[in-house]
Amino acid sequence: MNPEQKTTRDKVIADTGWGVKPDDQPSNRNEARGAADFVVYNPDEPNVIRNLLRMQRRGFNTANKVRVEPGKTTIIDINGDPFVISGLSFGDPKLVDLLMDIGAAFSPQQMLDTPADFKGIREFSLGRVWAWGAERSGG
Repeated sequence: MNPEQKTTRDKVIADTGWGVKPDDQPSNRNEARGAADFVVYNPDEPNVIRNLLRMQRRGFNTANKVRVEPGKTTIIDINGDPFVISGLSFGDPKLVDLLMDIGAAFSPQQMLDTPADFKGIREFSLGRVWAWGAERSGG
């Protein structure tokens, strides 16, 4: 076989930059070695939302819901394990980006209208799910 020819036997898995699903996720929090379950939000960091979601995906199972409280946001996986983002809360426009990227069922305009000093707690279900085989097709 000519070295320039590629075989189709070993296919390359498409990686969208978010990581390949589902094999890159631990089955529970205890399997994630070295992964943080608490992080301090820095709004000046480039690609901060993408980096936060990558950290959550590497250390936790599939996200199930997200809770926004005064001073923090918590992403809870299907096992109930929390990933806490301290400092990201009401009044921050990047909170809407995080909620949209994670697939939360919410009203972006209502979240933007919520004042930064809001003392309540809002919890959102996540509607986006990974289709079986999506990691193999690049979808």
